[in-house]
Amino acid sequence: MITIDRVTKKYTPHQKALDGISLHIAPGAFGLLGPNGAGKTTLMRILATLIAPTSGTASVCGYNVATQPQQVRA
Repeated sequence: MITIDRVTKKYTPHQKALDGISLHIAPGAFGLLGPNGAGKTTLMRILATLIAPTSGTASVCGYNVATQPQQVRA
C-alpha cells in the first residue's frame, strides 16, 4: 500500500512541482499519467526516497519515505 497525504514539493518559492497531492494506492497495477510538467517524476522521486517532500507525508508499506528511507528501499 502506498499512501500519499497532502504532499507538496517546492523547488523555489514560486515553483511548485506538487501541490497537496493525496492518494491511496492498493497493491496491484497502477498507472500514473499526466502531461509534461504535471509532477509525475517528482512524485516518483519522493516515493523512491531520492528527494524529500516540502510538506505532507508519504509512506510505502507503512514506512515513511522521509524518516525511514532504508526500510522503504528494502
